Amino acid sequence: MPFFAEETIAAVRSIPLYEIVRPVVDLSRSGKNWRGLSPFTNEKTPSFYVLTDRNFFKCHSSQLAGDGIRFVQETEKLTFPEAVESLAERFNIPIRYAEGKGPDPEARSMRQALLDIHEYACDYYHRAFMAEHPESEEIRRYWVADRGFTMQLAEEFRIGFAPVHSRKLLGLLQTKGFSLSALAKSGLFNPGRNMNDLDSWYFHFRGRLMVPICDPQGHVVAFTARQLEMTPKDQASWKAKYINSPETDIFKKSKLLFNMNRAKDGYRESDRIVMVEGQLDAMRCWDVGIEEAVAPQGTSVTEEQLKLIKRYTPRLDVLLDSDSAGSKAAFRLLPMAYKEGLEVHVTRLPEGQDPDDYLRQHGKAGLQQLDKESGITFAGKSLLAGPNPSPEERSRALNSLFEILSACPSAVVREGYFNEAVEATGVSERAAREDFQRFRKSRPAAPQPRKPAVKRISQTNSSETLTNLEGDLIWAVLKNVEWVDSLAQVVDHQWIRNHTIEGKVLSRILDQATVDHIEGTEGIYFLLESDEERDCFSRYNVDDRPDLEMESFVNQTIEALAKRYCREQVDAITEQINKIEYTESTSTEIRRLMEKRSEWNRLLRTGPFPTVSPPEEPQGT
Repeated sequence: MPFFAEETIAAVRSIPLYEIVRPVVDLSRSGKNWRGLSPFTNEKTPSFYVLTDRNFFKCHSSQLAGDGIRFVQETEKLTFPEAVESLAERFNIPIRYAEGKGPDPEARSMRQALLDIHEYACDYYHRAFMAEHPESEEIRRYWVADRGFTMQLAEEFRIGFAPVHSRKLLGLLQTKGFSLSALAKSGLFNPGRNMNDLDSWYFHFRGRLMVPICDPQGHVVAFTARQLEMTPKDQASWKAKYINSPETDIFKKSKLLFNMNRAKDGYRESDRIVMVEGQLDAMRCWDVGIEEAVAPQGTSVTEEQLKLIKRYTPRLDVLLDSDSAGSKAAFRLLPMAYKEGLEVHVTRLPEGQDPDDYLRQHGKAGLQQLDKESGITFAGKSLLAGPNPSPEERSRALNSLFEILSACPSAVVREGYFNEAVEATGVSERAAREDFQRFRKSRPAAPQPRKPAVKRISQTNSSETLTNLEGDLIWAVLKNVEWVDSLAQVVDHQWIRNHTIEGKVLSRILDQATVDHIEGTEGIYFLLESDEERDCFSRYNVDDRPDLEMESFVNQTIEALAKRYCREQVDAITEQINKIEYTESTSTEIRRLMEKRSEWNRLLRTGPFPTVSPPEEPQGT
């Protein structure tokens, strides 16, 4: 379980699921439950249910089920800790951490202070942008007349202005009770040599247009500041067209993408993320209806940013400036994107135009008319941009594409891109394949993580089937957790297939029951350590089966587990016997194995197998 205290998890899980789902799904009554269209698939007939008595959701079209935390994870593409923190913040639940785990209290306090400081600063800058003041009026004229944006867009993105001479922001934040240490670490100011002399504090952003940068949850964590004619020339950075906040405890530019907090909702319509070069390009995309656009933070794209995109969709469309810098950026991006399993498409703009210019003139419809190329096709054409390339030029281009292809972890994907590389460079498939084989042999093999060998008696992965024996016992325990103490006494751990997720969860439950009594299904939930295990728990928790005679069902399942193990032993011994070549010296060993196999066969036929009695009803019921 993550590092949150159990009472925090319990409080978050007790939030009425209806309140969490309602802003995302249009719900209507269905008996005692609620029903709506699935937020996970495009469906026309509602198959998504909020089960009010269990505070769980069940989606028949996607086969997903879970609690409010899981719902937020899936709809907002958050990790488990991020979803817990997001819900706790929304519903005013104080977060407590397990003792000795998670960030220390001082670090947590500083992080919250920095988030609050940036929220106040964003509000201050935006009010300055909207103020009745000559400087503010000039900024609004620049925004509308020079940049061609609307005031509605300024409201949506909370665009701001950092006044040239005013020092009110520092005083405002002081009145809110923030420490000088937090203000100094915010990246908004430079305290100079004497932190206590506030008159000497230097404001990083003066006379600039302020664009808030948000994390995926929508918290303001930094700013990008655009140079204006009124930007003072007495600061070292005044010549820079754009300056960003320095990195802080809440802002790591290599891990964030501008506008991801909006794009993570917009991508659902197109099932893609569009990447552009700059923040204003991303806002232009939003303005013309391309709501899935993001931009890096003024630096080259990083692996962390590509991992963030992969959380939401495997498709990345790159909208490039037509200059050579745009092409170089795409080349740097491709191998990292393929390594993360992203499918990359590139749209090249007409010569001399950038996304902002093009979209202002042609809008979303104009962009849809431009040709899209796969990343490899784009790269191949770019490498052979001149007319009539020589064989040597084709070979060099192909080797550059081989470097990109080698980043693909999937052989199927690599083969597909290889064919595109051949077509883009105009070489023969046979010659290219020979060169590719030589290229791969010349490169050092990437170290492969060692995986423990797992002997699978059956080819069926029971996690992929509708139900299985381990799952049947999990379901029985979730129906009545009091079964678990008896099961822990009679179920041999060797019977459990621990390579399946159900086997892992059942083993975890039985292990705990041997050392301590489990109180309710909540006690089981706190044993789980991964999303996969929590999904298994949820799947069986919402599994409504016909009324069963539970004692008979549980004992039949125990017997089936034991018999399955007996059959596995018989099959394993038979395999051993078949591998031994019969000679006089091996006859004794073969007889021993045959006797052992007979014992397992006898146990399989006649048992006896353990049974359990129904849990005692609590006194007073």
